[in-house]
Amino acid sequence: MIKTPFVAMWGILLTGIMLTLLAVMTALYQPWFGLTLALDKQHIVVDTINMPLRGVQQGQIVQSIASADGRNRIELVEQDVMEDPDQLETYPQSKQFFSRQDYLAGVLRQRQISMQFANGNSIVLDVKPRRPVNSLPMVFWVQILVGLSSFLIGGWVWGMSRKRYTTLILFIAGCCIMAAAFSAAIYSTRILALPAPLFELLSNLNHTGAALFGIVLVLLFSNYPTARLLPPRLQLLFVVGTFCWWLCDMFKVFFSGPPIGAFVPLLIALSIILLLSWWQYRKTKYDPVAQAALRWFGLSLMLGAGIPVLLVSMPNLLDIDAAMSQGYAFLFFLLIYVGVVQGVARYRLFELESWIFRILFYLLGAFLLVLLDALLVMVLSPLMSLSLAILICGLVWLPVRGWLQARLLQRKKLSDSELFERILQVSFAVNEQERQLQWKALLNDLFQPLNLEIGEQETHSQIEDNGLVLYIPQVAGLAAMRLSYPQQGRRLFSEYDQQLIQNLLPFLAQAVESRVAYDNGVREERHRIARDLHDDLGAKLLSGLYQKDVDQAKQAIRQAIAEMRTIVNGLLGTGVELNVILQEFEQEVATRLQSCGIELNWQQKLGNAHITLSYAQYRHYISMLREIISNIMKYANAQRVIIDISLVDSQLVSVICDDGNGFDGQTGQSEGNGLKNLRERATELSATLHFQSLPEAKGSRIELIFPL
Repeated sequence: MIKTPFVAMWGILLTGIMLTLLAVMTALYQPWFGLTLALDKQHIVVDTINMPLRGVQQGQIVQSIASADGRNRIELVEQDVMEDPDQLETYPQSKQFFSRQDYLAGVLRQRQISMQFANGNSIVLDVKPRRPVNSLPMVFWVQILVGLSSFLIGGWVWGMSRKRYTTLILFIAGCCIMAAAFSAAIYSTRILALPAPLFELLSNLNHTGAALFGIVLVLLFSNYPTARLLPPRLQLLFVVGTFCWWLCDMFKVFFSGPPIGAFVPLLIALSIILLLSWWQYRKTKYDPVAQAALRWFGLSLMLGAGIPVLLVSMPNLLDIDAAMSQGYAFLFFLLIYVGVVQGVARYRLFELESWIFRILFYLLGAFLLVLLDALLVMVLSPLMSLSLAILICGLVWLPVRGWLQARLLQRKKLSDSELFERILQVSFAVNEQERQLQWKALLNDLFQPLNLEIGEQETHSQIEDNGLVLYIPQVAGLAAMRLSYPQQGRRLFSEYDQQLIQNLLPFLAQAVESRVAYDNGVREERHRIARDLHDDLGAKLLSGLYQKDVDQAKQAIRQAIAEMRTIVNGLLGTGVELNVILQEFEQEVATRLQSCGIELNWQQKLGNAHITLSYAQYRHYISMLREIISNIMKYANAQRVIIDISLVDSQLVSVICDDGNGFDGQTGQSEGNGLKNLRERATELSATLHFQSLPEAKGSRIELIFPL
C-alpha cells in the first residue's frame, strides 16, 4: 500500500529508470561490426564509421553480406534497413521481412562477416556481441526521452492525486506511450537485423501501446470533464471493437497489412477523441476552467496529432515516403500527452490564449517563410531568395502579428484616456467610501466579473483557482479586492489582466496619495491661517482693548485690519528686510507695552548686515514675538521687558526677558493655543525655543534662535 505521494513518486521514478536501463541494454546487446547502414536513393550505403576500417568510405554502396568464408551470402535490399516494418503494405511482406531479419541476425551472430560493395571490393569485419553507447543515434534517445517523460509525468500526477480516476487513466496512457516509444527505439535504430522473435515482440508491443493509448484517451474524454457523454455500453463496445481489431493485427488476419491493422485504429481513436473533446467543450460552456482545459488539449491534439498524421501516417497509407522519421514523430505524441495532463491537472490554464497565439504565429510564420522562399527560388538564386524571404517576413509579418495580438488577445475595453480619466475619478472622490465605490466600478468595467467583493489582504496581485479568481492588493487606503469569473464567466483571468492591474496600482496609488496630500495641504493651510489670525490679529485687537484713548484704540484696530490684509495678500509677496521688520515691530511693541504701563528696553545688534526673510519666515518670526509679548501682557504682571536681538554665526538670536511672575514652559503647566502655536512655529522655522524662569532676579527669560 502506497501511503504518501512522496513514496509513490520515488517508486515511479525508480521504476522508470529501471525500464529505461532495460531498453538501453536491449538496444546495446546487438552484434556490432563498426559501422551503420542507411538507405540513400534506393541503395544501402555506409552511413557512419565508428572504428578505423581500411577500404571503407562513407556513402559506399553495400551489396551483400556473408560469413567470413563467403558462405551464407545474402543480397541486401532496401527493406532490410527499413526503420519500421509497419511501412510494408501487406502482412505477407511483413512475414517475409521478419524471416529475412532472422536470417541476417543469424549471419551477424558469427565472429566475423564479409561485406561486399557494389564496386566489387569486399572486407572482412570483426563482429562484437555488443554495440557501444555512442553508436546509438539521436533518434533513439529522443524516443527514450519521450517514453520516460510520459511515464514520469503521468506517474507523478497520479501519485499526487491517486483518488481521481482521471489521473489513473493518464498514468496508463503514459505507460502506453512508454511501451510504444521504447520498443520503436530499439528496433528502428538496429544495426541491420534483430532476431525475428524479438523483433516481432517489439513490433507488437508498439502496436499494443498505440492501441491502448487511443482507448484510454477515448474513455477519458467520454467521462471528463463533465458527466458521462457516452453510455457505458457504447464505451464497452468501443473497447471490445478496438481489442478485436488489435487481435486481428497481432495474428495478421482479415486486414491487408500494417497500414490498416496498425494505423487506422489510431486514426479512428484520435478522431473520436477530437469529437468527444468538442462535445465536452459544448457541455462546459458555463465552466470556464473546464473549457480552458479542453482548449489546452485541443491545441496539443491539433499540433501533436495533425503533424505526425500528415508527415508519417498519411504517406504510409498513400504508399509514399514519409516526410519524417517515426522516432521524431513520437515527440508530437508527447505533446498530446502533456496537453492532456496539463488540462487534467489544470496547471496555468489562464496562459492558454497567449500560448495558442505564439504557437500558431510561429507555425504560420515558418510556413509563409518556406512558401515565399519556394516562390522566390524560381526567379532568384537559393541564397538570395532565402535572405529576401526573411526580410519580407520581418517587414510584413511581424507588424501584422503585433496587430493581430493587440486585437485578439487584449481584453481591455477602456482606452488609455478613458482609463486615465476613471483613475482620476477614483482619486478625486469626496471621501473614502465614495473612492471605494468608484474603484469597484472601474474594476467591474474592466473585467466584468460575476463576483466582485472585498478580499483578504495580499501583497501583490495574483491569479488563483486556475484563472477563476484575481486578487488585487490593498492600495492607497482602498480595500483588497477579489474578482471571480471574468467577462460574466466566459473566460479566465490571464497574465495580461494581472499585468494590467500591476501597472494600474502604482498610478492609482500616486493619484490617490496626491489627492490626499492636497487635502492635507488645504487643512494645514486653513490651520495656518487660523493660527495667524490668532497670533497677529489677536495681539493687535488685545492692544486696542487696553487702550484708554479712543484714537489709540482706532489706530490699533486699523493695524489689525492692515495685518489681516497682509495675511490675505502676503503669500504672493517677496522677501522682507529684517531691519524694516524690526523697526516696525519695535514701534508696535512699544505702543502695546506702554498701554499697559510696561517699560520696554530694546537692544538690536545686527550691525550693517543685509538680511532678507521670506514671507513664511517673517510671519512665523513676528507672530512668535507678538505671542510672547501678548503672554507677558496678559499673565506676567511685569513692569519691565528687555528685548535683545543679535546675529550670531548666521543665526538670529532673540532674547525676551521680563520681571514678572516667571514661566519655564514646562508641559506640566497649562498649555493653551498660544504656547502650542509657539512650539509649532518654532518647528516650522527649524528654530529652538527655550523658556527659563528666573527665581532670583524674578521674571522669565525666553530665547528664540533660528538659522537664516
